[in-house]
Amino acid sequence: MPGPKKWWLFAMFFNMRLERALLALSISFVPVGAQEDFVLRSDASQATINVAVLPFQGTDKIRDFADLASPEAVIRADLEFSGRTKIVQPPADTWDSTFFAQKSVATVVTGFVRMGAVEGDVEIRFQLLDALSREKLAEKTYSGKKKDLRRLSHRFSDDAIFQLFGERGIASTRIAYVRGKDGHKEIWTMDYDGFGSAPWTKNGSINLSPAWDREGALVWSSYLGGDGAHLWRQQIGQKPTRFLPSAPGMQISASASPIDGEIALAVSLDGQTEIFRSPPNGPAVRLTYSPALEVSPTWSPNGYEIAFTSDRTGSPQVYAMDREGSNLHRITWVGGYNDQASWSPMGDRIAFARQVGEFQILTISPEGNDEKWLGQGEQPKWSPDGRHLIFIRHNGQKSDLWTCNADGTQPRQLTFFSDATQPAWSR
Repeated sequence: MPGPKKWWLFAMFFNMRLERALLALSISFVPVGAQEDFVLRSDASQATINVAVLPFQGTDKIRDFADLASPEAVIRADLEFSGRTKIVQPPADTWDSTFFAQKSVATVVTGFVRMGAVEGDVEIRFQLLDALSREKLAEKTYSGKKKDLRRLSHRFSDDAIFQLFGERGIASTRIAYVRGKDGHKEIWTMDYDGFGSAPWTKNGSINLSPAWDREGALVWSSYLGGDGAHLWRQQIGQKPTRFLPSAPGMQISASASPIDGEIALAVSLDGQTEIFRSPPNGPAVRLTYSPALEVSPTWSPNGYEIAFTSDRTGSPQVYAMDREGSNLHRITWVGGYNDQASWSPMGDRIAFARQVGEFQILTISPEGNDEKWLGQGEQPKWSPDGRHLIFIRHNGQKSDLWTCNADGTQPRQLTFFSDATQPAWSR
């Protein structure tokens, strides 16, 4: 088991300032048909189209909807956040062909709501219409309970993005994160826009570093059981189970390959913290052999490479290697503390945190050049479309989740709990 100095360094890498005390405590215990040709880049300017979202008919006739956001409000927020559309509303929120033509509105979203066939259900019909011809480009009807309204609206927002651009939208994605203090941390999840927060774990232990695998399950590291940190995995509706039981040592953090589901993880073993790779049901393979600390692995989107943090040169820096552990090379060369790498789904950028007084978020090319500063924050993770980042910001001892565009613009606070850390965006 690593000595106190190693664990102190590991705590800096892995859980940053709020986690140091917890890890020290845990040691003493021993015992998550494109209509245009373009090449999508994480940091590229994005072509957009103008969209109007009109009020849905019938919502005023369903009393249970009175305290909820309307479908049109949810969809407007989804489409605006996507970065692919600009919302342009007619003055009277009604169909106005002249206004649409003047403002170059291409499509209109609208629909209606009515009581469903089953008592307590509602039926929502969503329509995507051509703004000039009123031709239906897409129409979907969903049924659900009152609590499903936001989820169903998110689904149609994603359908609209796919219909317009041939891309999978992110409105239905989820964000996992960690909450808690004083030796008790649980995994929570919420919608991409901050709504619907709920605890995922309730085991009273220290649960850290959630990651989503390619099947939509959550994998995280937990001290449940009192025998050190081990990985656990859980799909929605199922019970959590110990994961990668063949992996040795204390299993610190995990990252799932988007190609074959293999897990890259940091393992504390015989006084060292190294990077391993393991199929979900096979033997773990050790990839690094160094007296340095090797932590925070992240897969490239093609599954060929793994980036990670190492202090082999004396200070934490971001490195990358092939999935077999070969072709090791350093990526960050500026600054004395670079950590928490996250590889963009597009493959062209790696986000990471640098300590320069307060921690700052940057992105860099996988070749180690073209650094771009995005602003204050830590623990960056990419959205599945590569257009956004989620991260944490500290305010004294408080921390909450924020999002921004891939170029750092439009930062937006998502949580107001003051104890949220370690976000992970679902695929």
